[in-house]
Amino acid sequence: MSSLPDGWVETSLGDMGKAVTGKTPSKNNLEHWGDILDFITPTDFKGDGKFLSQVDRKLSDEGRTAFKRLVIPSKSVVVTCIGSDMGKVAINKNDCVTNQQINSLIINQDKYNADFIHYLLKASYKVLRLYADGGSTMPIINKSTFESLTFEIPPLPEQKAIADMLSSFDEKIALLREQNNTLETLAQTIFKEWFVNFNYPDATGEMVDSELGEIPKGWRVGSFDEVVEFSNGYAFKAKELIKEPTNNSFAVFKMGHIKKGGGFNPAKTKDYVEKEKCSKLSRFVLKKGDILMCMTDMKDSTSLLGHTALMFDTEAYIVNQRVGLIRARNEVNIDYPWLYMLTNSMEFISDLRKRANSGVQVNLSTSEIKDSKIIIPNKQINTDFDEQAKPIFEKIQNNEVQIQSLSKTRDALLPKLMSGSIRIGE
Repeated sequence: MSSLPDGWVETSLGDMGKAVTGKTPSKNNLEHWGDILDFITPTDFKGDGKFLSQVDRKLSDEGRTAFKRLVIPSKSVVVTCIGSDMGKVAINKNDCVTNQQINSLIINQDKYNADFIHYLLKASYKVLRLYADGGSTMPIINKSTFESLTFEIPPLPEQKAIADMLSSFDEKIALLREQNNTLETLAQTIFKEWFVNFNYPDATGEMVDSELGEIPKGWRVGSFDEVVEFSNGYAFKAKELIKEPTNNSFAVFKMGHIKKGGGFNPAKTKDYVEKEKCSKLSRFVLKKGDILMCMTDMKDSTSLLGHTALMFDTEAYIVNQRVGLIRARNEVNIDYPWLYMLTNSMEFISDLRKRANSGVQVNLSTSEIKDSKIIIPNKQINTDFDEQAKPIFEKIQNNEVQIQSLSKTRDALLPKLMSGSIRIGE
Protein backbone atom coordinates (compact mmCIF):
# COMPACT_ATOMS: atom_id res chain seq x y z
CA MET A 1 0.00 0.00 0.00
CA SER A 2 1.42 3.38 -0.99
CA SER A 3 2.03 6.02 1.65
CA LEU A 4 -0.66 8.66 2.12
CA PRO A 5 -0.07 12.18 0.84
CA ASP A 6 1.11 14.48 3.60
CA GLY A 7 -1.74 15.35 5.96
CA TRP A 8 -4.21 12.89 4.41
CA VAL A 9 -6.02 10.15 6.35
CA GLU A 10 -7.97 7.03 5.48
CA THR A 11 -11.59 7.09 6.58
CA SER A 12 -14.94 5.50 5.69
CA LEU A 13 -18.13 7.06 4.38
CA GLY A 14 -19.77 6.10 7.66
CA ASP A 15 -17.29 8.34 9.47
CA MET A 16 -17.98 11.20 7.08
CA GLY A 17 -21.69 11.34 7.83
CA LYS A 18 -24.93 9.46 8.37
CA ALA A 19 -25.94 7.03 5.61
CA VAL A 20 -29.63 6.67 4.72
CA THR A 21 -31.27 4.31 2.23
CA GLY A 22 -34.57 5.58 0.83
CA LYS A 23 -37.98 4.01 0.41
CA THR A 24 -40.86 4.46 -2.03
CA PRO A 25 -44.28 5.49 -0.66
CA SER A 26 -47.16 3.27 -1.73
CA LYS A 27 -49.14 4.47 -4.73
CA ASN A 28 -52.25 3.52 -2.76
CA ASN A 29 -51.53 6.21 -0.15
CA LEU A 30 -52.47 9.12 -2.37
CA GLU A 31 -52.32 11.51 0.59
CA HIS A 32 -48.53 11.03 0.72
CA TRP A 33 -48.06 12.58 -2.72
CA GLY A 34 -48.17 16.34 -3.33
CA ASP A 35 -45.94 19.31 -4.04
CA ILE A 36 -44.05 19.94 -0.80
CA LEU A 37 -41.02 17.64 -0.44
CA ASP A 38 -38.76 16.44 -3.28
CA PHE A 39 -38.90 12.69 -3.95
CA ILE A 40 -35.73 11.66 -5.79
CA THR A 41 -35.30 8.58 -8.01
CA PRO A 42 -32.43 7.67 -10.40
CA THR A 43 -34.34 9.22 -13.33
CA ASP A 44 -33.88 12.63 -11.70
CA PHE A 45 -30.12 12.43 -12.25
CA LYS A 46 -30.15 14.19 -15.62
CA GLY A 47 -26.84 14.83 -17.36
CA ASP A 48 -23.72 15.34 -15.26
CA GLY A 49 -24.94 18.34 -13.27
CA LYS A 50 -23.66 18.72 -9.72
CA PHE A 51 -27.00 19.60 -8.12
CA LEU A 52 -30.46 18.04 -8.14
CA SER A 53 -32.85 20.97 -8.06
CA GLN A 54 -35.80 19.85 -10.19
CA VAL A 55 -37.41 16.45 -9.65
CA ASP A 56 -40.34 14.70 -11.28
CA ARG A 57 -42.34 13.94 -8.12
CA LYS A 58 -42.91 15.40 -4.68
CA LEU A 59 -44.48 14.34 -1.38
CA SER A 60 -47.13 16.15 0.64
CA ASP A 61 -46.91 17.32 4.27
CA GLU A 62 -48.48 13.98 5.20
CA GLY A 63 -45.77 12.22 3.21
CA ARG A 64 -43.05 14.20 4.99
CA THR A 65 -44.50 13.18 8.35
CA ALA A 66 -44.83 9.51 7.34
CA PHE A 67 -41.20 9.39 6.14
CA LYS A 68 -39.66 11.85 8.60
CA ARG A 69 -36.87 9.42 9.53
CA LEU A 70 -35.83 9.25 5.87
CA VAL A 71 -35.81 12.98 5.12
CA ILE A 72 -32.44 14.04 3.74
CA PRO A 73 -31.48 17.67 4.48
CA SER A 74 -30.25 19.87 1.64
CA LYS A 75 -26.54 19.78 0.74
CA SER A 76 -26.27 16.04 1.36
CA VAL A 77 -24.70 13.68 -1.18
CA VAL A 78 -27.04 11.26 -2.98
CA VAL A 79 -25.74 8.22 -4.89
CA THR A 80 -27.54 5.70 -7.09
CA CYS A 81 -26.59 2.23 -5.88
CA ILE A 82 -28.36 -0.39 -8.00
CA GLY A 83 -28.21 -1.85 -11.50
CA SER A 84 -27.17 -0.04 -14.64
CA ASP A 85 -27.81 3.35 -13.05
CA MET A 86 -25.29 2.70 -10.28
CA GLY A 87 -22.70 5.41 -9.58
CA LYS A 88 -24.59 8.60 -10.38
CA VAL A 89 -23.71 11.24 -7.79
CA ALA A 90 -25.29 14.61 -6.98
CA ILE A 91 -26.02 17.06 -4.18
CA ASN A 92 -29.65 17.75 -3.30
CA LYS A 93 -30.45 21.46 -3.29
CA ASN A 94 -33.65 20.92 -1.31
CA ASP A 95 -34.70 18.64 1.54
CA CYS A 96 -35.83 15.33 0.04
CA VAL A 97 -36.77 11.69 0.41
CA THR A 98 -35.24 9.18 -2.02
CA ASN A 99 -36.36 5.77 -3.22
CA GLN A 100 -34.61 2.54 -2.21
CA GLN A 101 -32.25 2.66 -5.22
CA ILE A 102 -30.37 5.57 -3.65
CA ASN A 103 -28.04 5.80 -0.66
CA SER A 104 -27.60 9.28 0.80
CA LEU A 105 -24.87 10.65 3.04
CA ILE A 106 -25.77 13.45 5.47
CA ILE A 107 -22.35 15.06 5.80
CA ASN A 108 -20.71 15.92 9.12
CA GLN A 109 -19.88 19.46 8.01
CA ASP A 110 -17.58 20.16 10.97
CA LYS A 111 -15.00 17.78 9.54
CA TYR A 112 -15.97 17.20 5.90
CA ASN A 113 -16.95 19.25 2.88
CA ALA A 114 -20.06 18.04 0.99
CA ASP A 115 -18.80 19.36 -2.35
CA PHE A 116 -15.54 17.47 -1.90
CA ILE A 117 -17.36 14.22 -0.98
CA HIS A 118 -19.51 14.67 -4.10
CA TYR A 119 -16.41 14.85 -6.30
CA LEU A 120 -14.72 12.02 -4.38
CA LEU A 121 -17.61 9.66 -5.11
CA LYS A 122 -17.91 10.92 -8.68
CA ALA A 123 -14.28 9.86 -9.18
CA SER A 124 -15.00 6.47 -7.55
CA TYR A 125 -17.39 4.86 -10.04
CA LYS A 126 -15.12 1.79 -10.38
CA VAL A 127 -14.94 1.45 -6.59
CA LEU A 128 -18.73 1.41 -6.34
CA ARG A 129 -18.93 -1.25 -9.05
CA LEU A 130 -16.21 -3.33 -7.40
CA TYR A 131 -18.03 -3.54 -4.07
CA ALA A 132 -21.51 -4.09 -5.50
CA ASP A 133 -23.21 -7.31 -4.43
CA GLY A 134 -23.59 -9.45 -7.54
CA GLY A 135 -25.59 -12.17 -5.80
CA SER A 136 -28.95 -10.59 -6.60
CA THR A 137 -30.56 -10.20 -10.02
CA MET A 138 -29.03 -6.72 -10.16
CA PRO A 139 -25.75 -5.48 -8.64
CA ILE A 140 -26.46 -3.42 -5.55
CA ILE A 141 -24.59 -1.58 -2.81
CA ASN A 142 -26.56 -1.87 0.41
CA LYS A 143 -26.33 0.61 3.26
CA SER A 144 -23.76 -1.32 5.32
CA THR A 145 -21.43 -1.74 2.34
CA PHE A 146 -21.89 1.90 1.41
CA GLU A 147 -20.94 3.02 4.93
CA SER A 148 -17.87 0.79 4.99
CA LEU A 149 -16.27 2.12 1.78
CA THR A 150 -12.95 3.75 2.68
CA PHE A 151 -11.11 6.59 0.99
CA GLU A 152 -7.99 8.66 1.48
CA ILE A 153 -8.90 12.29 2.05
CA PRO A 154 -7.09 15.55 2.90
CA PRO A 155 -7.74 17.94 5.82
CA LEU A 156 -10.87 20.11 5.64
CA PRO A 157 -9.11 23.25 4.25
CA GLU A 158 -7.66 21.22 1.37
CA GLN A 159 -11.03 19.53 0.80
CA LYS A 160 -12.58 22.97 0.39
CA ALA A 161 -9.81 24.16 -1.93
CA ILE A 162 -10.15 21.09 -4.17
CA ALA A 163 -13.95 21.40 -4.19
CA ASP A 164 -13.73 25.11 -5.03
CA MET A 165 -11.45 24.42 -7.99
CA LEU A 166 -13.71 21.70 -9.42
CA SER A 167 -16.86 23.69 -8.62
CA SER A 168 -15.55 26.62 -10.67
CA PHE A 169 -15.66 24.38 -13.74
CA ASP A 170 -19.17 23.13 -12.95
CA GLU A 171 -20.46 26.65 -12.28
CA LYS A 172 -19.16 27.87 -15.64
CA ILE A 173 -20.63 24.83 -17.40
CA ALA A 174 -24.01 25.39 -15.70
CA LEU A 175 -23.95 29.07 -16.73
CA LEU A 176 -23.22 28.20 -20.36
CA ARG A 177 -25.99 25.57 -20.40
CA GLU A 178 -28.44 28.07 -18.94
CA GLN A 179 -27.43 30.58 -21.60
CA ASN A 180 -27.95 27.96 -24.30
CA ASN A 181 -31.42 27.15 -22.94
CA THR A 182 -32.27 30.85 -23.14
CA LEU A 183 -30.91 31.15 -26.68
CA GLU A 184 -32.81 28.08 -27.88
CA THR A 185 -36.00 29.38 -26.27
CA LEU A 186 -35.48 32.63 -28.19
CA ALA A 187 -35.08 30.74 -31.47
CA GLN A 188 -38.20 28.66 -30.72
CA THR A 189 -40.17 31.82 -29.95
CA ILE A 190 -39.20 33.42 -33.27
CA PHE A 191 -40.00 30.18 -35.13
CA LYS A 192 -43.43 29.87 -33.53
CA GLU A 193 -44.29 33.52 -34.10
CA TRP A 194 -43.31 33.42 -37.78
CA PHE A 195 -44.29 29.90 -38.88
CA VAL A 196 -47.14 28.95 -36.53
CA ASN A 197 -48.80 32.29 -35.72
CA PHE A 198 -47.75 33.75 -39.10
CA ASN A 199 -46.66 37.05 -37.51
CA TYR A 200 -43.55 37.39 -39.64
CA PRO A 201 -42.00 40.65 -40.97
CA ASP A 202 -44.03 42.30 -43.72
CA ALA A 203 -46.93 39.90 -43.20
CA THR A 204 -49.94 41.17 -45.15
CA GLY A 205 -52.45 39.09 -43.27
CA GLU A 206 -53.75 37.69 -46.57
CA MET A 207 -54.45 33.98 -46.11
CA VAL A 208 -55.46 31.11 -48.37
CA ASP A 209 -56.98 27.70 -47.64
CA SER A 210 -54.81 24.55 -47.66
CA GLU A 211 -55.06 20.95 -46.48
CA LEU A 212 -53.30 22.06 -43.28
CA GLY A 213 -55.64 24.97 -42.67
CA GLU A 214 -55.19 28.62 -43.59
CA ILE A 215 -51.68 29.64 -44.61
CA PRO A 216 -50.21 32.95 -45.85
CA LYS A 217 -50.58 33.69 -49.51
CA GLY A 218 -47.44 32.68 -51.38
CA TRP A 219 -46.76 29.78 -49.03
CA ARG A 220 -47.69 26.18 -49.86
CA VAL A 221 -48.09 22.69 -48.42
CA GLY A 222 -45.51 20.13 -49.46
CA SER A 223 -43.80 16.99 -48.22
CA PHE A 224 -40.86 16.92 -45.82
CA ASP A 225 -38.91 15.10 -48.52
CA GLU A 226 -39.02 18.23 -50.71
CA VAL A 227 -36.79 20.23 -48.36
CA VAL A 228 -34.47 17.55 -46.94
CA GLU A 229 -32.28 14.61 -47.85
CA PHE A 230 -33.19 11.79 -45.48
CA SER A 231 -31.33 8.53 -44.89
CA ASN A 232 -31.06 5.83 -42.23
CA GLY A 233 -27.91 5.31 -40.19
CA TYR A 234 -25.50 2.43 -40.72
CA ALA A 235 -25.96 -0.90 -38.92
CA PHE A 236 -22.65 -1.43 -37.17
CA LYS A 237 -21.81 -4.89 -35.85
CA ALA A 238 -20.90 -5.08 -32.16
CA LYS A 239 -17.46 -6.52 -32.99
CA GLU A 240 -16.66 -3.41 -35.07
CA LEU A 241 -17.09 -1.06 -32.10
CA ILE A 242 -14.55 -0.07 -29.46
CA LYS A 243 -15.17 1.46 -26.03
CA GLU A 244 -12.36 4.02 -25.96
CA PRO A 245 -11.56 6.69 -28.58
CA THR A 246 -8.29 6.69 -30.51
CA ASN A 247 -6.56 9.38 -32.54
CA ASN A 248 -8.17 7.92 -35.63
CA SER A 249 -11.74 7.00 -34.67
CA PHE A 250 -15.29 8.29 -35.04
CA ALA A 251 -17.70 8.49 -32.14
CA VAL A 252 -20.84 6.48 -32.99
CA PHE A 253 -23.99 8.61 -32.81
CA LYS A 254 -26.86 6.59 -31.31
CA MET A 255 -30.41 7.32 -30.19
CA GLY A 256 -29.18 7.86 -26.64
CA HIS A 257 -27.47 11.06 -27.77
CA ILE A 258 -30.88 12.66 -28.42
CA LYS A 259 -32.42 14.44 -25.43
CA LYS A 260 -36.09 14.26 -24.49
CA GLY A 261 -37.74 17.21 -26.19
CA GLY A 262 -34.82 17.52 -28.61
CA GLY A 263 -31.15 18.35 -28.31
CA PHE A 264 -27.75 16.70 -28.36
CA ASN A 265 -26.01 15.17 -25.33
CA PRO A 266 -22.36 14.36 -26.21
CA ALA A 267 -21.87 12.81 -22.75
CA LYS A 268 -23.88 9.77 -23.95
CA THR A 269 -21.06 8.64 -26.27
CA LYS A 270 -20.21 5.03 -25.40
CA ASP A 271 -18.96 3.51 -28.65
CA TYR A 272 -16.35 4.37 -31.25
CA VAL A 273 -15.23 2.90 -34.55
CA GLU A 274 -11.85 3.09 -36.28
CA LYS A 275 -11.93 5.35 -39.34
CA GLU A 276 -10.08 2.78 -41.42
CA LYS A 277 -13.18 0.56 -41.16
CA CYS A 278 -15.37 3.36 -42.53
CA SER A 279 -13.70 4.03 -45.88
CA LYS A 280 -16.91 3.19 -47.74
CA LEU A 281 -19.23 4.87 -45.22
CA SER A 282 -18.53 8.54 -45.98
CA ARG A 283 -22.24 9.31 -46.42
CA PHE A 284 -22.84 8.36 -42.76
CA VAL A 285 -20.12 10.68 -41.42
CA LEU A 286 -21.80 13.64 -39.77
CA LYS A 287 -21.06 17.30 -40.37
CA LYS A 288 -22.10 20.60 -38.85
CA GLY A 289 -25.79 21.32 -39.43
CA ASP A 290 -26.85 17.67 -39.70
CA ILE A 291 -30.06 16.80 -37.83
CA LEU A 292 -30.47 13.35 -36.25
CA MET A 293 -33.91 11.86 -35.58
CA CYS A 294 -34.85 9.09 -33.15
CA MET A 295 -36.75 6.46 -35.18
CA THR A 296 -37.43 3.85 -32.45
CA ASP A 297 -38.81 4.04 -28.92
CA MET A 298 -40.51 1.84 -26.37
CA LYS A 299 -44.29 1.60 -26.64
CA ASP A 300 -44.91 2.58 -23.01
CA SER A 301 -42.93 5.83 -23.17
CA THR A 302 -42.28 7.21 -26.69
CA SER A 303 -40.62 10.20 -25.04
CA LEU A 304 -37.86 10.32 -27.67
CA LEU A 305 -39.65 9.13 -30.80
CA GLY A 306 -39.36 11.69 -33.61
CA HIS A 307 -37.27 14.19 -31.67
CA THR A 308 -34.01 15.42 -33.14
CA ALA A 309 -30.53 16.56 -32.17
CA LEU A 310 -28.43 19.13 -34.01
CA MET A 311 -24.82 18.27 -34.84
CA PHE A 312 -22.24 21.01 -34.32
CA ASP A 313 -19.11 19.00 -35.22
CA THR A 314 -17.78 17.97 -38.61
CA GLU A 315 -16.28 14.49 -39.11
CA ALA A 316 -16.29 13.65 -35.42
CA TYR A 317 -19.34 11.31 -35.42
CA ILE A 318 -20.77 8.59 -37.65
CA VAL A 319 -24.48 7.75 -37.44
CA ASN A 320 -25.81 4.39 -36.25
CA GLN A 321 -28.93 2.50 -37.37
CA ARG A 322 -32.42 3.59 -36.22
CA VAL A 323 -31.27 7.18 -36.28
CA GLY A 324 -32.46 9.24 -39.23
CA LEU A 325 -29.96 11.60 -40.87
CA ILE A 326 -31.58 14.81 -42.11
CA ARG A 327 -29.78 17.35 -44.32
CA ALA A 328 -31.28 20.50 -45.83
CA ARG A 329 -31.77 20.53 -49.60
CA ASN A 330 -31.93 24.32 -49.38
CA GLU A 331 -33.56 24.96 -52.77
CA VAL A 332 -36.10 27.15 -50.94
CA ASN A 333 -33.49 28.66 -48.56
CA ILE A 334 -34.49 26.41 -45.67
CA ASP A 335 -31.50 25.44 -43.53
CA TYR A 336 -30.77 23.59 -40.29
CA PRO A 337 -32.20 26.14 -37.77
CA TRP A 338 -35.65 25.97 -39.39
CA LEU A 339 -35.52 22.17 -39.70
CA TYR A 340 -34.38 21.69 -36.11
CA MET A 341 -37.21 23.90 -34.81
CA LEU A 342 -39.77 22.17 -37.04
CA THR A 343 -38.78 18.60 -36.17
CA ASN A 344 -39.01 19.29 -32.43
CA SER A 345 -42.32 21.13 -32.63
CA MET A 346 -45.20 19.23 -31.03
CA GLU A 347 -47.34 19.56 -34.16
CA PHE A 348 -44.74 17.77 -36.27
CA ILE A 349 -43.96 15.17 -33.58
CA SER A 350 -47.64 14.40 -32.92
CA ASP A 351 -48.35 13.85 -36.60
CA LEU A 352 -45.33 11.56 -36.97
CA ARG A 353 -46.23 9.43 -33.98
CA LYS A 354 -49.76 8.88 -35.28
CA ARG A 355 -48.22 7.20 -38.31
CA ALA A 356 -45.66 5.06 -36.44
CA ASN A 357 -45.66 1.26 -36.59
CA SER A 358 -46.65 0.04 -33.14
CA GLY A 359 -45.52 -3.12 -31.38
CA VAL A 360 -43.36 -3.75 -28.33
CA GLN A 361 -41.27 -1.04 -29.91
CA VAL A 362 -42.69 1.90 -31.82
CA ASN A 363 -40.93 2.56 -35.13
CA LEU A 364 -40.98 5.38 -37.66
CA SER A 365 -40.55 4.28 -41.26
CA THR A 366 -38.39 6.22 -43.68
CA SER A 367 -41.31 6.64 -46.09
CA GLU A 368 -43.65 8.05 -43.42
CA ILE A 369 -41.03 10.56 -42.30
CA LYS A 370 -40.39 11.70 -45.87
CA ASP A 371 -44.14 11.92 -46.61
CA SER A 372 -44.87 14.20 -43.63
CA LYS A 373 -46.91 17.20 -44.76
CA ILE A 374 -45.37 20.56 -43.91
CA ILE A 375 -46.02 24.22 -44.66
CA ILE A 376 -43.27 25.58 -46.91
CA PRO A 377 -42.80 29.37 -46.65
CA ASN A 378 -41.55 31.50 -49.53
CA LYS A 379 -37.82 31.88 -50.10
CA GLN A 380 -37.46 35.41 -48.74
CA ILE A 381 -39.09 34.58 -45.41
CA ASN A 382 -36.78 31.57 -45.07
CA THR A 383 -33.76 33.77 -45.78
CA ASP A 384 -34.89 36.36 -43.24
CA PHE A 385 -35.40 33.68 -40.59
CA ASP A 386 -32.00 32.16 -41.30
CA GLU A 387 -30.34 35.56 -40.83
CA GLN A 388 -31.88 35.84 -37.38
CA ALA A 389 -31.60 32.21 -36.27
CA LYS A 390 -28.11 31.24 -37.42
CA PRO A 391 -26.24 33.71 -35.17
CA ILE A 392 -28.23 32.30 -32.23
CA PHE A 393 -27.19 28.74 -33.12
CA GLU A 394 -23.59 29.84 -33.72
CA LYS A 395 -23.52 31.22 -30.18
CA ILE A 396 -25.01 27.97 -28.88
CA GLN A 397 -22.30 26.07 -30.76
CA ASN A 398 -19.52 28.24 -29.31
CA ASN A 399 -20.91 27.66 -25.83
CA GLU A 400 -21.03 23.90 -26.45
CA VAL A 401 -17.37 23.93 -27.48
CA GLN A 402 -16.53 25.69 -24.21
CA ILE A 403 -18.66 23.20 -22.25
CA GLN A 404 -16.83 20.24 -23.79
CA SER A 405 -13.44 21.82 -23.12
CA LEU A 406 -14.29 22.64 -19.51
CA SER A 407 -15.75 19.17 -18.93
CA LYS A 408 -12.66 17.51 -20.38
CA THR A 409 -10.31 19.56 -18.19
CA ARG A 410 -12.43 18.96 -15.07
CA ASP A 411 -12.59 15.22 -15.72
CA ALA A 412 -8.81 15.06 -16.26
CA LEU A 413 -8.13 16.93 -13.01
CA LEU A 414 -10.67 15.00 -10.93
CA PRO A 415 -8.76 11.70 -10.32
CA LYS A 416 -5.44 13.51 -9.85
CA LEU A 417 -6.84 15.87 -7.22
CA MET A 418 -8.66 13.06 -5.45
CA SER A 419 -5.55 10.87 -5.27
CA GLY A 420 -3.26 13.67 -4.11
CA SER A 421 -1.00 13.30 -7.15
CA ILE A 422 -1.73 16.97 -7.81
CA ARG A 423 -1.95 19.23 -4.77
CA ILE A 424 -3.64 22.62 -4.73
CA GLY A 425 -1.00 25.29 -5.24
CA GLU A 426 1.31 23.11 -7.30
